Amino acid sequence: MEKVQVEVIVFRKVNNYFEFLILKRIASKGGFWQPPCGRLEKDDKSNLNAAYREVFEETAILKSQIIKVIEDVHYFKMDAHYLTQEPIEPIEEFVFAFEVESDTNVQIDNNISVEHDKFKWVTFEEAISLLKWGNNRDAFRKLNKILMN
Repeated sequence: MEKVQVEVIVFRKVNNYFEFLILKRIASKGGFWQPPCGRLEKDDKSNLNAAYREVFEETAILKSQIIKVIEDVHYFKMDAHYLTQEPIEPIEEFVFAFEVESDTNVQIDNNISVEHDKFKWVTFEEAISLLKWGNNRDAFRKLNKILMN
């Protein structure tokens, strides 16, 4: 049975351009930049519910602070461990995008499982240059295309 994971690209509009939230994983978990993401848990009623939960756990952004949801931004499968690249049971990843107000507060230090030590709002170009994984960059490119249309 395949495992399911969600990825959420959080974005905001500032002075007529978009900024994207990326989080830096702690060194012991790879030390790379990525959007909020995590596994579907037993209590999640849907992938979207998992996306709301993950965003809250990793950024303290509440569902009520999300002003727009874009589903089906991207989809991919992973079959290698993100750190070791050893083969793993395939994981399906569904990518969502959540728009928040430009003044939305982000807090990364309330997460029970300490995963990130930094966050920043970046332009699309900065995101593409900072993201480690091709699948993350593909998702950002697809979202950027959606936002530009």
